[in-house]
Amino acid sequence: MENARLHSVDRASSPASPFDDARSQQIDLHDVDSLFSENGDPRRLVTRAPEPPFKLGYVAVMGLIINRMIGTGIFQTPSRVIANTQSTGSTLLLWLAGIVYALSGMHVYIEYGLNVPRKRIEERGNNEFAVPRSGGDLNYVSDVDPDLCCVASGLTFSQFNYTYRKPAHCPDTLPFVASMFSISFIILGNMAGNAVIFATRIFEASGIENPNNGSIRAVAIFVSLAACFIHGFSRKGGIMLSTLFAMVKLCMMLFIIVTAISYCARAFPDSHGSQTLSENLSPSHVFSGSSSGANGYAQAFLAIIFAFGGFEQPNYVLGEIRNPHRTFPIAMVLALSIVCILYIAVNVSYMAVVPKEMQIDAGNVVESFFDLTYGAISPNADSETGRRVFSAFLAISSLGNIIVMTYTAARVKQEIGKEGLLPWPKFWALDVDFSFGRMLRWARRTPAISRPFSGLLHLRCLAPEHHTEPTPVGAFVLHFLTCTILILATYGATPQHTYLILTGTTAYVLNACFGSLLAVGLLSLRLRKHRDWRRKTPNIKPWLSVCTSVIYLVGNLFPVVTSWVKPDSSSSSGDNPEDMLTPVIDSISLPWFLVPTVGCAVIVLSALWWVGAIFMVRREERRTHTRFSIFRDVRVVEDPRGSGKFVSKSEEVFLTWRGREMADIGVGRPTAIDFRPGHAFPPVPRGVVGEMNDGNFGGASNQFASINPGLVGVFPGDFRGVNSWQPPGFTSAPNSGLRPGGDTGWVIGGAGVLSQQPSSTIYGRQMGDRGAF
Repeated sequence: MENARLHSVDRASSPASPFDDARSQQIDLHDVDSLFSENGDPRRLVTRAPEPPFKLGYVAVMGLIINRMIGTGIFQTPSRVIANTQSTGSTLLLWLAGIVYALSGMHVYIEYGLNVPRKRIEERGNNEFAVPRSGGDLNYVSDVDPDLCCVASGLTFSQFNYTYRKPAHCPDTLPFVASMFSISFIILGNMAGNAVIFATRIFEASGIENPNNGSIRAVAIFVSLAACFIHGFSRKGGIMLSTLFAMVKLCMMLFIIVTAISYCARAFPDSHGSQTLSENLSPSHVFSGSSSGANGYAQAFLAIIFAFGGFEQPNYVLGEIRNPHRTFPIAMVLALSIVCILYIAVNVSYMAVVPKEMQIDAGNVVESFFDLTYGAISPNADSETGRRVFSAFLAISSLGNIIVMTYTAARVKQEIGKEGLLPWPKFWALDVDFSFGRMLRWARRTPAISRPFSGLLHLRCLAPEHHTEPTPVGAFVLHFLTCTILILATYGATPQHTYLILTGTTAYVLNACFGSLLAVGLLSLRLRKHRDWRRKTPNIKPWLSVCTSVIYLVGNLFPVVTSWVKPDSSSSSGDNPEDMLTPVIDSISLPWFLVPTVGCAVIVLSALWWVGAIFMVRREERRTHTRFSIFRDVRVVEDPRGSGKFVSKSEEVFLTWRGREMADIGVGRPTAIDFRPGHAFPPVPRGVVGEMNDGNFGGASNQFASINPGLVGVFPGDFRGVNSWQPPGFTSAPNSGLRPGGDTGWVIGGAGVLSQQPSSTIYGRQMGDRGAF
C-alpha cells in the first residue's frame, strides 16, 4: 500500500559524529535493538515480532478459532433455521452446507496466509518466498509493484501483495479497496454487539428482571474496557484467557451432547427416551412440511454463515505465530474440524429432546432444550431454569468472543495505522511497553514494595522478562473508542435489536462483501496465467483452490444478494426479534432491508474517507511541492533455521513527504529514496536515472552530486570521497566523482545497480526540518 516499500538493513543508533572516520562507521546490520531507539521521530513507526517465548503455538491458535466460532450463533441460529425451513431434514442439510462453506473459506485463508505477501530474495537465487504478516484481509486486497529491489537482514528481496491495486493515489499508495476495508474494519471490527448482549444475558442469568437500558450499556462499555486493558497489560495473560474460554466452550458443547444422551436414556423426568429423536429424524418425517419459499432457505443459510464465522482469526495475527508455515494450517484444520463436528452433534442433540413442532413454535430451541431437561427436575421450584441456564451460556460465549476479538482486531487496526489513512498514525500503530513485566520491574526498584514482598517478587514465575512484551496500546484505544461509539449510538434500540443490527452489519460487510472480493482475487490469481500462481504455490492443488474459491464466493454472494430480496410474509419472522434482517425496534417495524442498507452506508462512508484522504494529500502536495510516500523496512529471518521458510523479524514504517523532483526520478514511475542522517539507507531502486533540477525542499537548499555507475545511496553529511564505507556484500563503484565540491551527502559505492547507465545524477542536501526528501 505504499509508494515504495523499501526494505533496508537494520539500523544502528546514530553515532555522535557519524562521518568522523569511515572505518568507525561500521553499522551493525543485525542489531535489532538499536532499531527501536529511533522511535523519537514522529514519522517513524517501528514494530517487531514477539520473541519466541511469546509466540502463539498450536493450542493458542486453536483457542483463537474455537473461542471466536463458538459464540451466540450456535445457541440462537437453530431457532431461525428451523423456523425458515420448517423441517428437520432441511435444517441438517443446511448445516452440512455451512460446513462445506466454512472448510472452503478455511482453504482460501490458508492459501492467502501462507503465500501472501511474497518477497524475492536474491541471495536465494532471486526466488520468491512467502513471508506471513499480520493484518489478514488488509494484506490480501492490496498489491505492491514487485519491481523494487531491496535489502533486509543481509537478504535482498522485493515484496508482493496481491489482488486489488487500482485505483490509488499513486502507484502503491492509498489503494482504494484496501482503504475501504481499513475504514470498514475500524468501524465494525469490534465486539459492541456482543458486549451489549453479554450485559443483557448476565442480568438475566442473575435473575434480575427488566434491567434498564442505561445499566446494560454501562456494563457493555465496562467489559469492552476490561478486555482492552487485559490484552494491553498482559499479552500472555490475554492469550491464556482466550484459550481458557475456548476450553470452557468445548465443555459447554459436550455438556449439551451428554445431556441429550442422558435424556434419550430416560435420566430426566418426563423423558420420552429416543422417541423424539426417531420422530424428528425418521426417513418418513424428516422432510415433511418443508418450506417451499426460497427466501426462507436464504435467511436460514445466512444465519448459518454467521454461526460459522471466525475461522479467519489466525490470519489477523499471523506474524505472531511460531513457525507459521506449519503451525497455522495444522491448528486451523484441527480447530475447524472440531467445531464442525460439535455443531452437527449439538443440532442432533436439540432434535433428540425438542419435538419439531415445539422447535418451530417456541421461538428458541435452546431454551426449550433446557426446560425439557433440567427444568423438569424441579418444575415447581423455578419455572425459569431453562432460560437462566441458556442466558448463562450466552453470557460466557459473548465474553469469550469479546476477549478474542479484542486481541485479533487490535492487531489489524495496528497495521491499518501504518497505512497513512488516519491522523496521528504513530499513536495508533506503535507498540508500547504497558505490560505486567514493567510493573514488576517498577515494584522491584521501589523499596516500599520490594522489601516486604521480596520473596514474592523474586519468584522465578514473576521474573519481569517473562512478562515484558510491548503491545499495541494505541490500537486498543482505537478499538475501545469505536466500540463505545457504537454502543452509545444504538442507545435508542433494545439490547436484542442492537445485537442483531451490529452483528448482522458486521457479517454483511466484513465477511460477505470483502470475503467475496478475496474469493474473486484468488480466482484471478489462478486463472490469469501471467501471475504464475501455480508455480508459486506448488503444495496446493489448483483444482482444489479453484473449487474452494468458487464455493466461498457463492456462499458470500448469497447473503449479499438475497438480503435485498423482500422476504415473503409466510416465511419471514418479521415480528420475531431473533430475525436479523427484519428487527422491530420500539414496536415500530423497520424496513426489511435495514442491515444491507446500513452495511452499504458503511462501505460508502469508507469510500468517502478515501476520497477525503486523497484530497487532503494532494492539497498538501501542491502547497509544499512534495509527494506523500510510505517506506517499509522489514527484516526477515528463517523460521525454523535452514527450512527455507521466512518470517518477519521487525518492521519500520516511515511516513514522509518527499520533494517532487525526488519522487519523479526513475523510469515511468515514482521511486523512493530516503536520506536520514547517521543511519543505513534503503538502496536506490532499479532504473533511477536522469538529472534533477535545483530546488528547495523543507527550507533546505539542494545541491548536485553527480555519481558514476554503481550508485547505491547517499548519506547526509560532508562528502569525504566515494567508497569510504560499504555495507557487507556491496562492491565499489569505480571512477566516481562529485560535482560541485562542498555539497552535502555521502556517496557509497554499490553493486552495479545502474551499471547499464552511462551516468546518473542525484541530490545530496543538508537535512532541513522535514529530515528527508
